[in-house]
Amino acid sequence: MPLFQYKAYNQQGDETSGVIDADDLAAARQQLRSTGLAPFSIEPAVEETGLGFSRSFSLAEQARFSRQLAALLRGGVPLVKALTGLEAQAAWFSRRPVLVQLREGIEKGRDLSAVMQEVGTVFSPSLLAVVRVGETTGRLDFAFAQLAAHLDREMEHRRRLLAAIAYPAITAVISIGVLAFLMVYLVPTVARMFSDVQGELPWITRWLIGFSNFLREYWIILGLGALFSLVGMHLALKVESFRRQWEALLLKVPIWGRFSEGMMMESWARNTGMMIECGVTLLESVRVLKENHSSLLHNEALTKVEKSLERGVSFSEALKTAGFFPLFVIQMIEAGEASGELAPMLHSAATELEADNRVLTELFLNILEPLLIVVMGSVVGAIMIGVLLPIYEMNRFL
Repeated sequence: MPLFQYKAYNQQGDETSGVIDADDLAAARQQLRSTGLAPFSIEPAVEETGLGFSRSFSLAEQARFSRQLAALLRGGVPLVKALTGLEAQAAWFSRRPVLVQLREGIEKGRDLSAVMQEVGTVFSPSLLAVVRVGETTGRLDFAFAQLAAHLDREMEHRRRLLAAIAYPAITAVISIGVLAFLMVYLVPTVARMFSDVQGELPWITRWLIGFSNFLREYWIILGLGALFSLVGMHLALKVESFRRQWEALLLKVPIWGRFSEGMMMESWARNTGMMIECGVTLLESVRVLKENHSSLLHNEALTKVEKSLERGVSFSEALKTAGFFPLFVIQMIEAGEASGELAPMLHSAATELEADNRVLTELFLNILEPLLIVVMGSVVGAIMIGVLLPIYEMNRFL
C-alpha cells in the first residue's frame, strides 16, 4: 500500500506527525480519525522529505538491519512479522517507506532478495547474493548473522582508512588557513610599515611582500584554477587509460601504496570468504565482487580470474595468472584448497592483512605528524624572519 505522511492534532491538542500506509488519501484520513487524531495535512510520502526520509541505508544501518533480522529469525519470528516489528521502531522511522515496500513484497509471495534488488538501496550486490543463498538453503537467519558480522568489520575497515586520511587532511586545511592569514593580513600590514624606509629591504622580506601582493591580486584566478583542476581530474579519472595509470602510480607511493593495496586485499579476501562461507559459489563471488569494486586494476584482475575459473583452473592458479594479488594471499588460498578450508583461509588472510595495515597506519601517522610540523614550522618561521629582520636592522642603526 502507498505511504502517506501526516500532521495531526491528538486528543490533548498537541501537534504530531508520522507516516501511515493506506489504500488512498481518504482511507488514510479515516484511519487516522479512528485512532483519535485530527489530521490537518496528509501528503504522499516521498523518498526525500522534510521529515528526513531516505531510501538509502548507511553501512551502520545495514549492520543494524542484519543484526536485528538475524536475532528475530533465529528466535522463530516469521519474516513478515519481523519486518513489521522493525517498522514500528522509532529508530527506523526515516527508513519506514523501504521497510514497508520490503514487507509488502514478501506478503505478495516474492523472495526477499528479489524485493531488495528492486529497491536497490539496502544492500550491495555482493550482500544480496548472500541473502539469496540464505533463502535457497533455508538459513536466512545465518545469512543475516554473517552479514552483520561482516558489516561490523567493514565499518572498522573504513574507520582505519578515515583515521589515516583525516589527520593529514585536517592539518593541511588548518595550515593553509594560517598561511593565508599571515600572507594576506600580516605581511601587507608590515609592508605598509616599511613603505617609507630608506634603503633596500632584505631579500626574504621583498619576496614575502611580492608573494603577498600576488595572492591578493590573483586569488580569484588561483581559486578558479584549483577548482578547474579538481573538475578536470574528476573527468580524467573517467577515462580508463588515465585511471589505470593513476591507480598504478598511487600503488607505487611509499607506505601509502602498500597501505592502499593491503586495505583493498583485506576487503576482497574478507568479502570472498564471507560469501563462500554462506554458500555462494566461488565463480559467482568473483563475478559479484568484480561488478562491485571501484578499482579498475582490481576489476581487470578479477576479470582474468573469472575467465580462468571458467576454464577449470584452480583458484590459486587463476590468481597467479592475474598477476595482481600478493604472494601471501595466494599461498593462503593454496593451503585452503588443499585442506578444503578455503573460506577460513581467506578469513585468516584478511586478519593478517588487517594486522599489517594497522602497523602501516601507525607508521604512516608517525612519519607524517612530525613531517607536517617541520614543514609548517619552517614556513611560519620564514615568514617571521622576513617580518622581523628589517625591524632588527632598523633598531641596530638607531
